[in-house]
Amino acid sequence: MRKSKKTHDKLFVMAEKFLASTSLKYAYINFFEKATLEEFKMVDIKEKDNILHAGCGSLPNTLISLGKNFKANYFGIDIDPEAVEIAKKVVNEYKLDNVIIEEGDAFTYPLKKFDVIIVSFGLNAKKEFFERLKNETKNDVKIIYRKQWDFLDFIYGRKDEIPDGFRIMAYHKRRDFIKSYLLEKVKSEK
Repeated sequence: MRKSKKTHDKLFVMAEKFLASTSLKYAYINFFEKATLEEFKMVDIKEKDNILHAGCGSLPNTLISLGKNFKANYFGIDIDPEAVEIAKKVVNEYKLDNVIIEEGDAFTYPLKKFDVIIVSFGLNAKKEFFERLKNETKNDVKIIYRKQWDFLDFIYGRKDEIPDGFRIMAYHKRRDFIKSYLLEKVKSEK
């Protein structure tokens, strides 16, 4: 099961890099824009929000769609230097000065300033990353956690694993078979 997830991730990365190098990227971004905007209704983005997408990839359609439609400060990070350079070019084509793409590792990138953090479907070692989210983010941080729809669990081998220290506030099933959870940190009773 893990092998099929790794294969899916590799194919997806290759497809995104290819699409980003063609004019098909505009159709791709437009196709997913409505799904992204529907998904983020549950977040209530504010103008002063700092929003991080961990694992934005070479075709950061989520950040582009949000950046075009909601005033806020958007940051995308990816560990792949080639994907980062491609993503910067794509964002530049949209002339979005509120979207910044950087090379960064989700396991070391500073998280404290962010109001919303998007945990990409392709981000590996989610359990370890959620430990960072629990310990190194604002108390009122909103987290969008993406996974596949439940009927695909047999392929990817992942059930709804909401880590300790978080609770589901809402969820949304996107038309691209991604299920997004809006999570908040559970307040510790110390």
